[in-house]
Amino acid sequence: MGGVKINRNMEVLNKAGKVISGLYATGEVTGGLHGENHIGGNSVAEIIIFGRQARVKFAEFVKAE
Repeated sequence: MGGVKINRNMEVLNKAGKVISGLYATGEVTGGLHGENHIGGNSVAEIIIFGRQARVKFAEFVKAE
């Protein structure tokens, strides 16, 4: 459990807590939302909601480039 850290825009953060431009992640590959450990499989709603949010934010990123 755990994984890469993300912010509320689903952007992946480096070890210093800075955004890695253009890199987005959702679901159980991410850490920080529920802490380092949570019950596996309880992320179905999270995957759907945050997957959509990542798509929206990535589309905004691409349009800005």
